[in-house]
Amino acid sequence: MRKEYSKKSLSNLKNSHSKMSLALKFSFCIFALCTVQMSASSTDFKSAIENYNPYQEREVSGIVRDNTGTPLPGATILVKGTNVGVQTDFDGKFSLMLPEGKNIIEISFISFKTKEVDVSKTKTIDVQLEEAAARLDDVVIIGSRGKPRTSFDSPVPVDNISTSELKQTGKAVLDQQLMYKVPSYNSTEQPVSDAAAHFSPAGLRGLFPSRTLVLVNGKRKNLSALVYSYVTPGRGEVGVDMKAIPSAALERVEILRDGAAAQYGSDAVAGVINLVLKENSDPFINTGYSVTTEGDGEQYQIETGFGVKIADKGFANFTFSYFDQKKTQRAGKITSVEAEANYWGVTDDTDFTTLDLTSFLQRNPSAGFQVGSPDMTITNFAYNTGYTLDEETNTEIYSFGTLANRSGSSPQFARVPYWVSGFEQIYPGADFFLAQMAPRINDYTFALGLKTTYNEWDFDLSTTLGRNRIDYYIENSFNQSFGASSPSDFYNGAHQFSHVVNNLDIVRSFEDTGLNALTVAFGAEHRTERFVTEEGEFASYGDGTPDDLTDRTGSESFGGFRPENASNDYRSNLGLYTDVTADITEDFLLGGALRYENYSDFGSNLSWKVNTRYKTLDNKLAIRGSISTGFRAPALHQIYYTATTTTLTENGIQQNGILNNADPALRALGIPELDAETAFNIGAGLTYRFTRKIGITMDVYQIDVDDRIVLSGQVTPTGDPSSPIDQTLSSVNVGAAGFFLNAINTRTKGIDIVFSYDKIELGKGFLSGSIAANFNETEVRSTQFPKFIEDNNLGDALFSREDVSRVETWRPRSKIIGTVNYSLDKFSTNLSMMHYGKVTYRHPSNPADDATYGGKLLTNLSFSYAFTEKIALTVGANNLFNVYPDTFADAYSSNGGVPNDRNLDFVGRFKYPWQTTQFGIDGTRIFTNLAFKF
Repeated sequence: MRKEYSKKSLSNLKNSHSKMSLALKFSFCIFALCTVQMSASSTDFKSAIENYNPYQEREVSGIVRDNTGTPLPGATILVKGTNVGVQTDFDGKFSLMLPEGKNIIEISFISFKTKEVDVSKTKTIDVQLEEAAARLDDVVIIGSRGKPRTSFDSPVPVDNISTSELKQTGKAVLDQQLMYKVPSYNSTEQPVSDAAAHFSPAGLRGLFPSRTLVLVNGKRKNLSALVYSYVTPGRGEVGVDMKAIPSAALERVEILRDGAAAQYGSDAVAGVINLVLKENSDPFINTGYSVTTEGDGEQYQIETGFGVKIADKGFANFTFSYFDQKKTQRAGKITSVEAEANYWGVTDDTDFTTLDLTSFLQRNPSAGFQVGSPDMTITNFAYNTGYTLDEETNTEIYSFGTLANRSGSSPQFARVPYWVSGFEQIYPGADFFLAQMAPRINDYTFALGLKTTYNEWDFDLSTTLGRNRIDYYIENSFNQSFGASSPSDFYNGAHQFSHVVNNLDIVRSFEDTGLNALTVAFGAEHRTERFVTEEGEFASYGDGTPDDLTDRTGSESFGGFRPENASNDYRSNLGLYTDVTADITEDFLLGGALRYENYSDFGSNLSWKVNTRYKTLDNKLAIRGSISTGFRAPALHQIYYTATTTTLTENGIQQNGILNNADPALRALGIPELDAETAFNIGAGLTYRFTRKIGITMDVYQIDVDDRIVLSGQVTPTGDPSSPIDQTLSSVNVGAAGFFLNAINTRTKGIDIVFSYDKIELGKGFLSGSIAANFNETEVRSTQFPKFIEDNNLGDALFSREDVSRVETWRPRSKIIGTVNYSLDKFSTNLSMMHYGKVTYRHPSNPADDATYGGKLLTNLSFSYAFTEKIALTVGANNLFNVYPDTFADAYSSNGGVPNDRNLDFVGRFKYPWQTTQFGIDGTRIFTNLAFKF
């Protein structure tokens, strides 16, 4: 509302001081006559007198229109740097009083660009706002080394996801936000799965973590130090720690859903994720809290950050994030005393009798088991900065970095007295003990670079450092061989992966070639990598009573790394690439890339790519396609990872091992050294824009991966001392062993569909959202084992039906996400629905015990209200209708019966599938977020 009192006060003041006013006016007239040109008209003189106001506070009025000239009712006019503001009336008109010394006003309206107007020399304005770019026109960097393009004009499919869209998911951590937003991206928390419970293996387009390359500001992000050795999706794989980057630090996430090894190097078989950091942001604080409707799993989060300008030549942006999560409990109950007794061999004649078992289960219906999300605390810091040294040559020095510390604990299998005895010596009076995997994880990225332009060529020289370290701790555990002297907490050693990446990228766009545009890029990348395994303390792996051959040795649930497991391995590689993109006409684009890489440990690879795009129907329809070869170098982890575990068998204590691929013992079995996987990608699609704000993209793809690396099952002795298998196992002092090898050839086929609409007028508000879907199918086309393995019929032991299903059916083959966002003035609501397709577990040998779990529909709903332009509150619910995966009792096998494999549900300990988890088992989660801007 206008400040009428100010005008009235000014009039009274003038009447009471009329003589002074006349004197001031006379003085001003003399000043004006001395400063205006001699040719000034009497009108100019009169204007100077009328505009004079010795009390500074003055009225400004005007009208605000849209880009067609139509008045905009409800537009906001704010005096910059103050809280003084008004809104336009039904006719788009406004008037307000400017405070003393303020001459800049900001005019804003939803779906239009905010405009600043200097009113120091005027009393009335007529402003036309420019319509903001629709999301369909957002520019992406990834996908081409040449000029940036919109996702609709790109020759390959690219998702462009803003930070606000990630926040709308209600999730607090980046990997889970992407899981709820991108159909082709899967990352599900895995309960009771060693360190994998803290990492959530993630992949694109039905392929596992190793085949997605992650970049930060276009620079390669380091891999995590973890090898997924547990029986989860992605077993034997290595990926990037997606929890190491705070989403609050991001401007957007670009996801290239196309093979790009020829452009970006190894790992980009399924696609590339580019995390783009903010360059500048107003100071902010976001606070969040969520809890499940079961009353557990509390999550607390605080994010804060700010951006600054550096002498009008640079920028710096800083973000800090803290996240704390408490565990959830979704364990089942033991189905029956008889079933439990049969599974563990408990009888009336054993030390722990069936009567003891009955009493134990009455006190502990779940046998001490705990299944659910782990305790977790994450602290993140990120910065992004740049400074222009020379404007004429566009010379800029830049740097960015991230630092993450994570700790937590996840329950392992509860040890009960009829499985592990003697623990009462350190846990007196306890019915059982529940070991906890409690890793401490550190991850950092640091980049420093220089950009410049010389003779129209753009140069970018940079160095990126990255490291991920995992220190393994086991809490509340027990080493039976130590008896009463056993510790309860153990340090089990560490894994560490680090790299140093040096890049030189050179790009130039030519405008005088006779083409519409031609961009040529080439460059080089030199990378060194190091993978380290450090041994744990002796009690974590040692035998406290070596003369007693019946004791279990090592810390229960996860044995420590032995001195023979320790290693420090290194390699380097050099990559050279060229990338050419030609806009033959305004409608027709043709591009190609070629990349050569040479690794110090396995040799070289040459990859190529060709893509094209043609626009027609007044640029509404674009047809695109790509064909490429690719490769993935075996990770250092897969070459050198080794571990030994201890188990109790009917023949006594047995050591099981994972042998590193460089071990000479494997050569005796004919297992060759690891080589690179090779890939052949074909993609085709179209984009169609119904209007500037509504569009659809559809892309089909096929990805063939040959010589795919897997972690084998355990090879056991034949009983023949002359057999090379028995001799090999004896030489490395283990009873059974697994190893990495290039064993399978796969084909993945699929289709991605994205229908987007942005800021569609509906009533007095605006509607935005999308419907996105991914349908994919992966098939193991063939296996390839060394002759010795084939001759001894060991193929099923190395890669069983279960292993095949892990690749083919443990992730949903379909995922559909529909989102609707409606905004009305200060209020907005967001509704999203996600359908996850069915998943299937196959038994290693018995098809009757296969288990299929049906598809499910989840619903998320949230409401937001902006109390002011600087304070907003959001409340909502994820999985609103409390949907859970099918239970084991609800699962069905291929022959129509109910599977009866006790190694799946462990006699009822697991109620929901733990290997083939589709979307987690927390149920409904209520969340709230309070956001402040300064």
